[in-house]
Amino acid sequence: NAKRFIVPALQSTIRKLKEARENRNTAIKDFKNRLYAEFDADRSVWLRAIRVLAELDCLFSLAKASSALGEPACRPELVDGDEAFIDFKDLRHPALVASSSLKGDFIPNDVKLGGDVGRIALLTGPNMGGKSTAMRMTATGIIMAQLGMLVPAKSARLCPVDSILTRMGAYDNMFSNASTFKVELDECCKILRDATPKSFVILDELGRGTSTYDGMAIAGAVLHQLATHTLSLSFFATHYGSLTDDYAYHPNVRNMHMETLVDDEKRELVFLYKLVDGVAGSSFGTHVANLAGVPLEVVERAEVVSKDFAKHFKEKL
Repeated sequence: NAKRFIVPALQSTIRKLKEARENRNTAIKDFKNRLYAEFDADRSVWLRAIRVLAELDCLFSLAKASSALGEPACRPELVDGDEAFIDFKDLRHPALVASSSLKGDFIPNDVKLGGDVGRIALLTGPNMGGKSTAMRMTATGIIMAQLGMLVPAKSARLCPVDSILTRMGAYDNMFSNASTFKVELDECCKILRDATPKSFVILDELGRGTSTYDGMAIAGAVLHQLATHTLSLSFFATHYGSLTDDYAYHPNVRNMHMETLVDDEKRELVFLYKLVDGVAGSSFGTHVANLAGVPLEVVERAEVVSKDFAKHFKEKL
């Protein structure tokens, strides 16, 4: 409801200002059109220049990342073949190697799947023992090798994989009304649908989102599918000890664990972070609880319940 009062002397000035603005906008529009037309006339040249610059940017970035790996680092040997395999010696995780807090302290590991050993590593060991890090490290090493980068290892030899499929972590999706277990199974279903014998698969503690028996049954069935039919290169991390017995003699499954020193009297664990053949003696859940600072009386009660549960489970088997 405001009213604007203008003195007659300003009316002509305002009109000139509007005309000047219109002329300026018209001139800018004409200039842009001429400029765009000039670029469009040489569009193919500019597109080639963009592609070349993008490739140079990528190569410089890969070179910079490779030079930051330190020693040892190697050029990977890529082998063309019908069956995928990976063979890394003293492989390290590039992100953790670059971390200032771990520089010089990261424990390297040999990782070999396929070829003259099983295609699936059935991985056991305590929480915090390095299982997830070993699996992520292997996937990262494969990606770096197939990108043409140096690999943070003494040697790297592999037949390229066609995909890397993972099922890790525990989270729900409230926007799609999917529980943690539903998300877990959705991702597992995608892996079983898309995996081929030349894929690399990571399954981390499949079945933990439901009851022990259902989780164990699902984990066992998925492992059977991978080991008998899909035949992908795989890491299958689990706390279900019965799976290691069931697949101890399967030709495509290799029992492996993260090496750990245990002091049962003090309930102490020393994580060695070495990936070795064999089965972990236990998941050492109560030891990790003690390490986390859970009250002693709670840990002692948990140990009693754990032993009773293990005894009852063996009797059922």
